[in-house]
Amino acid sequence: MNSNQVNANRHGKGSLDRIIEGLIGLARPSVTDMSHIRSLEAGWERCVRCGQPVGAGEATTSGCGSCRGAPGILDGVITLGPFEGLLAEGIRALKYQARGELADVLGMHLALAAEKQFQKGFDSEHWIAVAMPMPFWRKIDRRVDHASLIAHSLARRLGIKVIQPLKKGPGLPQAGLSRTNRERASHGDIWIRRRGFGGFARRLPCFKGKSVLLVDDVLTTGRSMMVAGGALRQLEPVSVHAAVLAVSTNRNLEHI
Repeated sequence: MNSNQVNANRHGKGSLDRIIEGLIGLARPSVTDMSHIRSLEAGWERCVRCGQPVGAGEATTSGCGSCRGAPGILDGVITLGPFEGLLAEGIRALKYQARGELADVLGMHLALAAEKQFQKGFDSEHWIAVAMPMPFWRKIDRRVDHASLIAHSLARRLGIKVIQPLKKGPGLPQAGLSRTNRERASHGDIWIRRRGFGGFARRLPCFKGKSVLLVDDVLTTGRSMMVAGGALRQLEPVSVHAAVLAVSTNRNLEHI
């Protein structure tokens, strides 16, 4: 499948058709469809350190056979399941069809997964949500900042704040790159904003004593997450956990 075919499949119907379908309740997958995503989590075992599926008893608190002992910037991964089936359909619709309403229910499911993993609970004094940043022109092109919408939905459920100290420069969309090319690509264009965002104009925010949930849609090679997490480490948080809707187990990533 060539890139033009991929783009055509992503965008599907025209904007007017999607608006009409949404107004009369025919847009698929629907919010109701997404309400069933939660049942996926019970059907698979995963590593809390890297997020990848594992066999029964394979993962420990220090990771699984794939990541145990390997250095890492992230302290762990919270996710709903593999990037497949209904979950993948919902993520694609949110990203490429500007179905922002799906972010509410998906973010809520992700918050529930976080509550399950951290049973001590969340509070605004010790936890912060940060969305993976999106370049300005990509927001204009897609008409939706999906990571930000997911982060705000998750934060509402957990009762914590969303702060965006990160900025990302222009570059090739990750969806257009294979796993090999993603691993080779430069991710040094994510940095800490020093001015222009809530309450921290011209200064770096302080994350001392706080843990961060770094929110995105799909964890693929993990390179972008590592770069963003490394930037956040400059703010001295207690921990940085990735909170992603899905993890990819497929090496052919061009269609994500």
